[in-house]
Amino acid sequence: MAFARRAADALMVTLFLALLLVAPLPMGGNRDWAWAPMAVVVAVLAIVIAMHGNRQWLGLAVGEGRPMAILIACFALTMGVAVLQMSPFAPQTASASFYARAAAILGHAHAPVPSLAVDASLQALVRCLACGLIFVIARILCVDGRHARWLLMVLTASALLVTIYAFLELPNHSCFVGSYLKKQGDYVAEYDRCVMSGTFVNSNSFGCFLGMAAIAAIALIFREGSADRHAVTELGESSHMLDWLTGSRLALMALALLFAGGLLLSGSRAGLAATAASAVLLGVLLSRGRLRSRRHLGRVLVTAGVAGALIFVIAGGALMQKVARSSSGGTVDRVLIWQTTLRAIEQSPWLGWGLGSFPDIYAVLQPPQIPLANDKAHSTPLETVLELGIPGGAVAMVVVLLPWMAAGRAAWRHRRRRDLTAAAFAVAAVPILHSTVDFSLQMPSIAFFVSALLGMGWAQAFAQIDPASKAFTKENQ
Repeated sequence: MAFARRAADALMVTLFLALLLVAPLPMGGNRDWAWAPMAVVVAVLAIVIAMHGNRQWLGLAVGEGRPMAILIACFALTMGVAVLQMSPFAPQTASASFYARAAAILGHAHAPVPSLAVDASLQALVRCLACGLIFVIARILCVDGRHARWLLMVLTASALLVTIYAFLELPNHSCFVGSYLKKQGDYVAEYDRCVMSGTFVNSNSFGCFLGMAAIAAIALIFREGSADRHAVTELGESSHMLDWLTGSRLALMALALLFAGGLLLSGSRAGLAATAASAVLLGVLLSRGRLRSRRHLGRVLVTAGVAGALIFVIAGGALMQKVARSSSGGTVDRVLIWQTTLRAIEQSPWLGWGLGSFPDIYAVLQPPQIPLANDKAHSTPLETVLELGIPGGAVAMVVVLLPWMAAGRAAWRHRRRRDLTAAAFAVAAVPILHSTVDFSLQMPSIAFFVSALLGMGWAQAFAQIDPASKAFTKENQ
């Protein structure tokens, strides 16, 4: 019976990680035919875990009850606002005039509701529910530190598959994923060139995903363990360097360099900035109380600087070309989109325009300087506020920021398995920061991984403090 229970637990963990592994492969999961089946798998897996999961996984840790209650309340409020927007019981908002105009033209129309596109609202609601379930599953499974590290390994493995595909599509000049053409218009092999984007439809999301994987690989290099603690504190000392440089660490270093190079080849400026900031955050959290001297810190910084400069020299050409091409036009277009988004928020500030309704209201307010259609605000916080209103958008942001900050706080306070909480905080920081000026968090595959990382960080943040680790920390402060 005990063997059957262990086998069932292992199967649930395997299925969950396998889902995350393949999520970025079907065009980043941003098509209905890709994310909808994955959402069904997530729901089934959540039901099975709830019914037959290890009972030790399902209990709340000491001090977790109140934050979890706040998190559940915020998530429920967010979903409640989205449902209210589709309901005729909601008060009339600025969208009522559009329903009246549709009735005058067509002779009939849907009852006036805040949401401009109820079908899009339902789809976005299902995505949010799927992300919520992934968070819960990761919170349950990643109480075990081994599962948490496997999650980071799966992220690097998934990014490796995406990167391999990116190099395999170079003969097509990175313009295709499968048979899907990533550029507008026709493809002419003689002169058409697209920025590397792997299995993702756009290069910025590809760069953000590789940035996440690079931070995950670095975090795994500095993982904690009974055999690693002394080596971590002595990192940089020649007498211990050879013992510390194991085969697995060298492989992870190679992967981190590969992902960093792919990030530069993607030309994602915001992705590069978010990854650099997240690497600094990870370094601060992991080194706090452990660096013995300024000379030791200098060695670490010099090593990181040399590695970064080497990567930039090899792969930075694509980034510089993109900066040269889009330093004016692309930036101006994005600012115009943000201004249009703010105008839409001003017209319906309390209940918004409906979850998933950004493309519809943008089509109404679209600036004449941008003739092409656009379905993203290129700022997830702004788009969230536009769709859910200011109160609903603020609560939705708390749903993401609360577990993110819980992981960072636990890492800062030297709790047990600090490498895991620091990794969850730093890896999730890449898309969270990047999404302030883009939409990587709205890509299902990235959102799924972020939800899992936040769940893992939450689980480890409220784990019991290891006395041995605590004594070790105090000794090195």
